[in-house]
Order: sequence, then C-alpha cells, then structure tokens
Amino acid sequence: MSDQTSKNFDVLDDLSSAHRSFLIMLCGLTCCWGFVNNTVLLILASKIGFPLAVVACSINVDYRNICKMIYYTILIVLLGWIYFYLFNVEIDSNITKNFVPSATDFVLAVGLGGALKVFWNHKLRMNIIIMSAGLASLLPACIMIGYFIANSNISGIVNSCALYLQYVLGITIGSKIFPEFIERR
Repeated sequence: MSDQTSKNFDVLDDLSSAHRSFLIMLCGLTCCWGFVNNTVLLILASKIGFPLAVVACSINVDYRNICKMIYYTILIVLLGWIYFYLFNVEIDSNITKNFVPSATDFVLAVGLGGALKVFWNHKLRMNIIIMSAGLASLLPACIMIGYFIANSNISGIVNSCALYLQYVLGITIGSKIFPEFIERR
C-alpha cells in the first residue's frame, strides 16, 4: 500500500497533540450536551469523532499509547466534571442507569479489540473504527464519571469507572487473543 493510500486510513494518527486534545474536548462537550438534552443521537455522534477504542487497541501496537489513554481519560473526566459542576443539571435517570458493566459489554469489547487488531493495517480499519465509536461506551462513561463526581454519587462513579475499565480491558484482551487464535489456524 502506498504512503498516500495508507495515510487515507489513518485515524487521527497525523494530528498534533493539541489538535487531538481540542477534538476530544469538542466530542466531550457534544456528549455533555446530548446528556443534558436527553438526545441519544448527540451522545452517539460525540463518540465518532474520537474513538478511544482505537487508542486502547493500539496499546498493543505501541505501549507509549498507555500514556495517551490515561491523558485522554483524565481530560474527558475533568471536562465532564467541570461542565456538570458549572451547569448544575439533572440528567434523566433513564440514560444514567445504563452506565453499569455487563457481561454483554465485555464480550463486545473483546470482539471489538480482536477486530481492530486483526484489521489494523487493512482498509477495513476505518469501518471498524466507526463501528467501535458507536459501540464502545468509553467517552460517555468518562463523561458520566465527571457527572457523578459533580453530584457526589459514589455508586454512579464506581459503575461508570467499572464500565470504562471493562471496555478498555476487553478491547486490550481481544486485541491480544484474537490474533493468536487466527495465527494458529
């Protein structure tokens, strides 16, 4: 694949850290606004701009991305906390009740990690990244952590952290085991 063709399938790899930070803040604010207005489509749209699932999977490709993952997570949680601290709004409990870990979320995260790893250098990577943005609850879980911190809701903080970690660990595990399984066949 030529450099020009492969560049077309990079996802934020060629952006500066400052631009990535601004983009993730824009996506985080979009997510906050979606939660405030009970607009699920805005919450979904916020995830497409900056798929943290790709960063989680790329930890296996480049271990320096662990620092990026920690930075993005802290940035999004702080953004959610500041937003909901300044704009003291109540989010509909029908939305917040969904931010709890489940076995299905873990299985989906493992499959997503495997798909991203297997197709990391393939043109299909772009489609999987878009799918990961729609599937993984990483960005909204971080925003929810900030929301629950602003409202001193300990059980909400714990559940959102658990959901976030479940996705990160599932994606990481999936990106390790699926390629091993495929190479043995």
